[in-house]
Amino acid sequence: MFVEMAIGSPSKRGTLVPLEDVWDIVYEQGQGQAIYKSVYRYDEEALAFVKASGSIKNFLGTRYINTVPIDIDRGQDSDEYTLSRTQQILNYLNKELNLKDGNYAIYYSGTGYHIDLSAEVFGFKPSPDLPFIVKATMMKMLDEFGPDPAVYTRTSIIRIAHTFNVKSSLYKIPLTTTELRTSTYSDIVALASGRRLDFGVSDLWGDGSLSEHIVTEVPKVRSMQKVNEPTNVVPCVQKMYNDGPTKGNRNHTLLRIASHFRRNGIPSDATKASLLHWNDNQLNPQVVIDKVEATYNYGYKYGCHDELLAKVCSPKCVHYKNKDYLVDIKTSNDLQKELEERLETDFTGKKIDLARMFGLKDKDCTIYPGELVTIFGPTGANKTALAQNIALGYDFANDEIKQEWQIPTLYLSLELSGWYMHRRNQQIVSGMSKDDVTANYKYVSENYNKYLQHLNIQTVAPTPDMIQKAIRDLQPNLVVIDYIDLVEVPKGIRGEYEQVRYVSHYLSNLAVNLDIIIIQISQVAREYSRNQILDIYAGKGSGAIENASRKVIGINGKQDVTGKTVSLFKNSDGDLFEVDLDWTPSFRLPRRHNANPG
Repeated sequence: MFVEMAIGSPSKRGTLVPLEDVWDIVYEQGQGQAIYKSVYRYDEEALAFVKASGSIKNFLGTRYINTVPIDIDRGQDSDEYTLSRTQQILNYLNKELNLKDGNYAIYYSGTGYHIDLSAEVFGFKPSPDLPFIVKATMMKMLDEFGPDPAVYTRTSIIRIAHTFNVKSSLYKIPLTTTELRTSTYSDIVALASGRRLDFGVSDLWGDGSLSEHIVTEVPKVRSMQKVNEPTNVVPCVQKMYNDGPTKGNRNHTLLRIASHFRRNGIPSDATKASLLHWNDNQLNPQVVIDKVEATYNYGYKYGCHDELLAKVCSPKCVHYKNKDYLVDIKTSNDLQKELEERLETDFTGKKIDLARMFGLKDKDCTIYPGELVTIFGPTGANKTALAQNIALGYDFANDEIKQEWQIPTLYLSLELSGWYMHRRNQQIVSGMSKDDVTANYKYVSENYNKYLQHLNIQTVAPTPDMIQKAIRDLQPNLVVIDYIDLVEVPKGIRGEYEQVRYVSHYLSNLAVNLDIIIIQISQVAREYSRNQILDIYAGKGSGAIENASRKVIGINGKQDVTGKTVSLFKNSDGDLFEVDLDWTPSFRLPRRHNANPG
């Protein structure tokens, strides 16, 4: 048998340890250090699961239990009241339930108290549903005392005796029944100043005397009787849920239902349970769990204009007229708190300071997380080179790479191959031409690839779901999409404008929800070819781009001419500018110092 352990912090969990090794770990490492173990025990099946996934979190197999904890948390109560409450629970165990010394063990946790009951006094059977049965049993049996229910969940961990409580600078120590009954709180604190290793490990026993208290009926997710459902509050999501998973849209539908649950404050565990029932084994249960967790972690939101929700839109919905389901109403206090948090946030390693990059000392041109930026220009204007220079932390004013300006980046190169983009990146960071990099590729790799470690490149034309997955896997602070015309859109979306509109608004929402920077590269409209005027209206689907983007950057210049002009046409919260650049064989774009930036 195995238990999960976390040494030093609850966050350092994920390791299953054989039972026979636990005491040695506590004895050797518990001095001055917190150590936790799982409430439940595991077999070889769980061990294999953890080795494959790295975590016990989503393991749905058999669990075992040896001791059942009662967690008496101090909370906002006084220390004296918490001790008195623990004494009352002990009296109940002794006098009402007829438990004896040896059926239980008592601990001071460093802040509150734990009473461990031998699982043998109940006779719990190993089962995947064991956490639900234990929780239902303990909450019913100890209802009047209000024990903490969180300790009985599937993945609960609890501090081990003889280890350190960082919050109080005391140890979790065993106590005898007499000590608990007769000691003052000060007495117990004095005992908890060090470890009581002479107690060793409690060897508890039981004879099934409390078996009648076991709750065997575990509540089911399915509703057993008809109820009156609200029909005017987001009925589109209700219909999706009631219709069940539809082949071809199961993943997308799942995300929208989970998003709705999250926005309405439903705990993630409840959402998982509900959607596993909804799924009816059509999708792999792990897929359901992963998508719910991704929704809760990244805050995906879907509103009235979402394609799937729009298909089942009902005139009865309270949001039908204004199409405002995605609108979050907040008080001035909420907004003030958000503002203060934003102003106090250190964005080092997460922002892009364009003014600093281009040497514009008097300009306010910073790209922050949550912003969509569009770069557009005609063929040959070096749109891709501009995006590369920005992503690589190029100092346009001083013609050098600033490694401290680089931020973790995912570059979706949908038009150019990966090796070609890598060579161009090598040219930029080294300042060398194509021929020089090619002739000295080993030297370049050894000396300049250190400037490319923040960068990942993907070359497969993605769907929106694939973009989300890549971001979830790699956790970048900057995503560059080169270029948006190659992002696959749903079949029902036709025409250049609608395609640009869909992708731009999708990426804008993604940037906000995931709090990252997204730079999309776009082409110019046909009208530009006729008029040869590059302004904010020259981009393909310019109206959609302008609405969705916080910043719009144009780069102009012919392919056979080194001179290029970069213009910041839109900056929602800052200044505009225009600078002249030179294209070089290294694909660097240094600023012309004789130019007068505006």
